[in-house]
Amino acid sequence: MEWSVQFNKDEFISRCKPTIYLYPDRQKEIFRELSNLLRFVGTSERLIKIQEESILQSMYQGLRIPESDDDYKCLYIHEEGYSSIHSYRWKDKENFNTCFYRFGLNDTIKQNMNFIHPELTEFYNVLKNGKAYNRLFGNWIQESQGNIREIYLSFPSKPKLKWILDSLQSILKDEVYKQLLQFEDLPIKNIGFDSTVEKNPKVTLYFSILLSDYFPTNHTQLVQLTHEYNLNRK
Repeated sequence: MEWSVQFNKDEFISRCKPTIYLYPDRQKEIFRELSNLLRFVGTSERLIKIQEESILQSMYQGLRIPESDDDYKCLYIHEEGYSSIHSYRWKDKENFNTCFYRFGLNDTIKQNMNFIHPELTEFYNVLKNGKAYNRLFGNWIQESQGNIREIYLSFPSKPKLKWILDSLQSILKDEVYKQLLQFEDLPIKNIGFDSTVEKNPKVTLYFSILLSDYFPTNHTQLVQLTHEYNLNRK
């Protein structure tokens, strides 16, 4: 399961938008029941058909269910043999829109930095100078309606947030830094940068956890479980 927080110089946002990822080779029965869950949360039958027809070709599928009805629910489908992900987003049962993610290796990152919002350049430079930056594997580009909306830097080795947090302190307001400090020991999966099309750009930190028999009932429990999970791995 994945969750995230957002920030810029002046603001910190705890995003209550957890995403569950299912893999057919690990969770076959649950993977095939995803369509029932989609119906339960209110999803177009057209989209459910797309999900069901993609099962055999999927490396994994993901479902984001936000706590707020004002946010989009999302279905992610990553098919085998493709370095791209299709995302479908909706707020009501009858309509959905599409979004596309494409992956590039490290040699494409310099080119893609041209799309990062200028207000976030300072954060990227701090990241680039951090000691764990060489663990960067590549990046995902989010495209919607012909526009690049976000650049995600991918860290499969999942370095802990503390490797860049100290360097960020001079850039951030004290309250924003204090909020981020509570996550310093958590490994980062991806770091997202809003693009030039966003009016209020932010950096997004993505964390993840392997779920066992206990499933969190709310976002607070999810964050707590992530802390406990990583503490037990030490």
